[in-house]
Amino acid sequence: MRAGIKDELELNTFQRDALNELGNIASCHAVTALAEMTGLTMEIEVPKVEVVAVEEIHRLIELDKIVAGILVELEGDLSGYLQVLFPARSAFMLIDMLMGREIGETKGIETDMERSALMETGNILASSFCSAIADFFHTSLIPSPPSFACDMMGAMVGDTIIRIAQVEMTERVILFRCDFRDEAESTLYGYILLFPNPERLDGILDDLQAMVDLEP
Repeated sequence: MRAGIKDELELNTFQRDALNELGNIASCHAVTALAEMTGLTMEIEVPKVEVVAVEEIHRLIELDKIVAGILVELEGDLSGYLQVLFPARSAFMLIDMLMGREIGETKGIETDMERSALMETGNILASSFCSAIADFFHTSLIPSPPSFACDMMGAMVGDTIIRIAQVEMTERVILFRCDFRDEAESTLYGYILLFPNPERLDGILDDLQAMVDLEP
């Protein structure tokens, strides 16, 4: 981590609003795709967004929770990794919704069909965020095929940080928390973690600041 870097990046109001809007656009696209896949009407709150040093990510997520999710590598103008994670209870609820079960019926992730359902959901969210980011910043962003895992959140995030650190210095992560609700008012949530390369993250924030400067 560069000398003098703060644990939490101080965003101005416009930058934070812009990142929130980016998360909202991506999440709405994902909800539409999920509704088409499941036949269920789902709603999502405006995602909460933070930009923090990777060493401080433990303050914002429950490292001791079991989670299921996917990891995709990003190529193009914005390289890095994107991770989608659902805590176990939310993951089980998603499986119930996707497989037409009663909420609470799923108690574990044991079959290929269950893993496939979660992988497809994660892939929809990842693709929606990649498309929204690419459109928002007028850049190219190509996600790799997803890899699925189920483990403690600390291990899942830690493995990603180690993987990135092998090829470039990772300093910050953009974290979106997404809260979903279905027709029966059942609620679940997940995390979208964007690990951009440091130079491109600086470029993203510069682009946001340039938008501020252009405001009349």
